[in-house]
Amino acid sequence: MKIVYLHHHLRPGGVTKVIEEQVKSLNASVEPLAVVGEPPSRPGPFPFTVVPAISYDRDRNDSTRPDTIARSIMNAAHTEWKDGPDLFHVHNPILGKNKDFIKVINALISMGEKVLLQIHDFAEDGRPYGYRSEEYPADCHYGVINMRDFGVLIRSGLKEEGLHYIPNPVHQLNIKTDIKDRDIILYPIRAIRRKNIGEAVLVSLFIADNRKVGITLEPTSPLDRQSYHGWMDFVKSEKLKVLFRLGVDNDYETVLSKSCCMITTSVKEGFGLTYLEPWGIGRMLFGRLLPDICSDFFKKGLLLDHLYRKILIPLDFMDRDLFARKWQNCYIEKLRLYGMSYEDWKIDEDFQKLTEEGCIDFGYLNGILQKQVMLNLINSRKKYKKVLDINPFLENIVFSDNEREIVDTNKKIVESEYSLQKNRDNLLKVYDKVLNRKVTQSINRKVLLETFNTPQQSYLLLCDSAYG
Repeated sequence: MKIVYLHHHLRPGGVTKVIEEQVKSLNASVEPLAVVGEPPSRPGPFPFTVVPAISYDRDRNDSTRPDTIARSIMNAAHTEWKDGPDLFHVHNPILGKNKDFIKVINALISMGEKVLLQIHDFAEDGRPYGYRSEEYPADCHYGVINMRDFGVLIRSGLKEEGLHYIPNPVHQLNIKTDIKDRDIILYPIRAIRRKNIGEAVLVSLFIADNRKVGITLEPTSPLDRQSYHGWMDFVKSEKLKVLFRLGVDNDYETVLSKSCCMITTSVKEGFGLTYLEPWGIGRMLFGRLLPDICSDFFKKGLLLDHLYRKILIPLDFMDRDLFARKWQNCYIEKLRLYGMSYEDWKIDEDFQKLTEEGCIDFGYLNGILQKQVMLNLINSRKKYKKVLDINPFLENIVFSDNEREIVDTNKKIVESEYSLQKNRDNLLKVYDKVLNRKVTQSINRKVLLETFNTPQQSYLLLCDSAYG
């Protein structure tokens, strides 16, 4: 089977890792070719060809027509295989990073090509800047990485015979067994804002022993870097037990080996790999649970009930008026950018519901407000105790009585349910359906907008103007 894997790039990161793992799992079952917008920075496990016009808009310097781009892609495929490809597996096609990409996909479909569009992220889900309202490709197959998105797309108009659940395989991490000083509570992420590293800093205030929270990688975008360096300065000035740049200054295997456990405080995930990777190296995971993402893992039997769903903070521990103004302005801005209607009285009512008990989940705050909260806890034992009374789990935030049972159980489930072999079997079944089952379906984008933009999903961390 000849498969073209179509994506904007093969830069190190989540989607590239998924493509590589998919090809690795399929092994000799397919002949792969990656068609990307730029040459990869390092050799990959499969051949590639470059069509510059499918790179991100910010990296383009052309005005090539979409039908011409589609022909360039087809020419590349026919150069690799005389008879052309059997199927196009397109990754993250609807994120809006390239203004012509959807038109290019439509051109491939109109040429009679078999197309599978695998969605990792939605433009409607917290990405209003640069949002485009054009219709998504119709009458082709779609794939999703979690069952939340499966349900959303069914409600938006897709049919079960044309929509496929394609969970990511989980790569086995490696550690060194000769390292004895395991004193790092590791947050192994690139510290972009949605990862909510301020909450990881907050957790460090409740660690009774000498262990430190460690964050591995720096962000790259200007606004994320501004937020990140703000946290580095705060930790330094308050002498907190948090380490940065662990994955920059050390090799990843050594960093993992020095960890005693792992933590997650993210407010937004796609697949949720962070909930699956720690168990394979015998590490416990603590931190924030995202119910809509973790529901897939609960169904598989993973033990995650020890994770918390929110950290409630009294509103008088921060500038309440600033929070109200920022939250309402950001929510209105997001609705406007998406072209969604709203009423001022309803926005005010939504805010009152979020804060009706006189508290707010720490994850809704931006860095400025999170620092205000922490300064209150650092400088007032009474306020520190009040937060503990409201959130008693914080007292043992990185401890569990049945840790060994949880780790062993989850390790077995992950190795069984998210293996390369299971991924291979699933992908081959999906490819067979794409090749042999014609579908007539389309997506109602209004349903996507309404689903992903409720007040409960409006976090200041995801709002650029909240940092102005």
